[in-house]
Amino acid sequence: MAPTDDRRPAIRQALRALLGDAPGAAERSLREECINLAQSVRQPADVALHVEPYGGGRWSVAVCTADSLGALSLVAGLFTAFRLDVVHAQIRTLHLPPPSEGGRPRRGLLRRPPAAPRPPTHLLFDVFEVRALGGAETDVWPRFREELAALARLPADGQGEQARDAVADRVSGVLRPVGAAAPLPVKVAVDNEPGAACTRLTVRSADTPGFLFAFSNALAGFTINIERAEVRTVRGEAVDAFWVTDVSGRPIRDEERIHELRVATALVKQFTHLLPHSPDPGQALRQFHLFVRELLTRPRWTDALADLESPDVLETLAQMMGVSRFLWEDFLRVQHENLFPVVLDAPGLGEPTPPTELREDLMRRLAGLAGWDDRVRELNAFKDRALFRIDLRRITGRSTDAQFAAELTDLAELVTVVAADLVHESLAPQFGRPQLADGRECRWAIVALGKFGGRELGFASDLELIVVYEGPGNTTGPQSITNAIYFDRFVQTFQDVVVARQAGVFEIDLRLRPHGRAGSLASSQQGFDEYYTEGGGAIQFERMALVKLRAVAGDRDLGARLEQIRDRFTYSGRPFDPDDVRHMRRRQATELVPFGAVNAKYSAGGLVDVEYYVQAQQILAGCADAAVRTTNTLDALERLAERGVLPAEQCARLAECYRFFRRLISALRVVHGRARDLLIPPNDSPEFAHLAHRMQCADPEELRTAIAVWRDVARRLWA
Repeated sequence: MAPTDDRRPAIRQALRALLGDAPGAAERSLREECINLAQSVRQPADVALHVEPYGGGRWSVAVCTADSLGALSLVAGLFTAFRLDVVHAQIRTLHLPPPSEGGRPRRGLLRRPPAAPRPPTHLLFDVFEVRALGGAETDVWPRFREELAALARLPADGQGEQARDAVADRVSGVLRPVGAAAPLPVKVAVDNEPGAACTRLTVRSADTPGFLFAFSNALAGFTINIERAEVRTVRGEAVDAFWVTDVSGRPIRDEERIHELRVATALVKQFTHLLPHSPDPGQALRQFHLFVRELLTRPRWTDALADLESPDVLETLAQMMGVSRFLWEDFLRVQHENLFPVVLDAPGLGEPTPPTELREDLMRRLAGLAGWDDRVRELNAFKDRALFRIDLRRITGRSTDAQFAAELTDLAELVTVVAADLVHESLAPQFGRPQLADGRECRWAIVALGKFGGRELGFASDLELIVVYEGPGNTTGPQSITNAIYFDRFVQTFQDVVVARQAGVFEIDLRLRPHGRAGSLASSQQGFDEYYTEGGGAIQFERMALVKLRAVAGDRDLGARLEQIRDRFTYSGRPFDPDDVRHMRRRQATELVPFGAVNAKYSAGGLVDVEYYVQAQQILAGCADAAVRTTNTLDALERLAERGVLPAEQCARLAECYRFFRRLISALRVVHGRARDLLIPPNDSPEFAHLAHRMQCADPEELRTAIAVWRDVARRLWA
């Protein structure tokens, strides 16, 4: 027999314990309504709602649902999403005895039918006074009831994270920045009265949208339960009191735990104050939940947050959380100890680190390490820390696109040089140093191509490289091998030394080497020279790619010689075939882009149309005019205009088009940190709206128009 349905006596007793006796008729009526609400919550996913209008855009709202960690955050978040401000609130948890079982189990061959879900024994019972803010609907409650019921079903099915994410997205849609992100005074008091069943937490500060949602979410991450709460506004100040327990239902008396609670409360209050200024508040809310949960796994985590009261630091955190999921999660989970020194030095983020200072810092760190493995680890830790700082400067608007590309390129060059030295050091004990047949040292050089060669690196850029050695010979070590084998091992080890945190982020790309994947990992100077000559095997696409070639490491004279080979082959004056480019572009748009999708780089009217057009103009003019032989696209456009190769108005238009596509691709890649994130979301999707926000467009329509305009400009270049 199923548990008995009538729990009214138990509910009445629990309410009396919470609310006391109700002598008046109105209070008795409210108590009966409360009993009816609680009685109707018979399964974990049930939600009961009772709304009484006060008039003037105010309502009394009673909500009852099964209590669980984070349940309050769903209700509070939905109020914010519907633009309803909580003026006052009485939040209670009803503790009911388990339902009694009646009857005897059946005997015989027939099995009993599956038992119905047992009614919850802990009920969240909240009474809110809310008022409509500007933009709130007048008849909001049918939709509110429907959404709350749908959300409540998710935790009951084990999908609490999905429920919180859904509310975070809804909340983000109504948050709008008001004024500057100034510091917010916050007072937090924690009291444990003798014999009290709960710890009382009082927060006094200005009202901030989404605080109750984010705070109850954060406490759920701390495995702290809210047994009771009162939300009031006193002379324009929000005074919120929470009676909380640990997961076992006891007061929180441990001093370190109380200190954590104070710090976390102040952090949540400040964060929600800054939240509307985040580029994507919904994502920032989700990231903040992960932040709190991850902090709990760290011993003495509050020590790292001693400076978090700084508005600069908190604003930096809010912007980072609201822009790049990859940047935040990767460093929070993998390099937490490296993240906070960078974030906490918010004032220092205002200026780039000069290349000389960057190198001195790295060499000083490496000098203190004896083992090769330790130096490799330090090189990558240094690289990731510097990358994080450079990315953070760009995300928070402290650097321009041009400065961002220059800083990334300077770092990439330093990493390439130092990694190459470490590789030679690791190979020397076994193989010695490579020599030419006449006994002279075999020189080597590394040249960069693509965005690295053009000093145009961006979010999730890889490093396109070619390694070239001077010529044949043998190494001098105990195990002598040919130079060809040595430099093949050099490249293999180099790829292992420079560790990419994620595909595309400083990942070594060797596909543009002579003969591509069919060729050796390293090329001799003679092989390089012969390949990049007429009839040597290089096709027109490789001729275009060599426009970007630039020596970045190794012997300077050899690097200069390779650049001369580039000029001789690329700017030879041989005819240029535009039909070949059109054919290649059709293949890229077909083979690299899913049907029906739009790729910001490879679709017709994408970034490469602009890049290929500029390279083609350089190749055509560069045979007679060395001034246009530059590896940087924007620099090339300036020179093409100055030399009269293209009209100045056209070059200015193409520069604007190029910058737009680079910003668009950065905005696509920065969220997950993946180089392959090049697909533009559907126009009517929330992802497109977030993309428009990251692109600093007034609304999605502005971004839709801009994409259409610039794609048309790029497409016409090859018409």
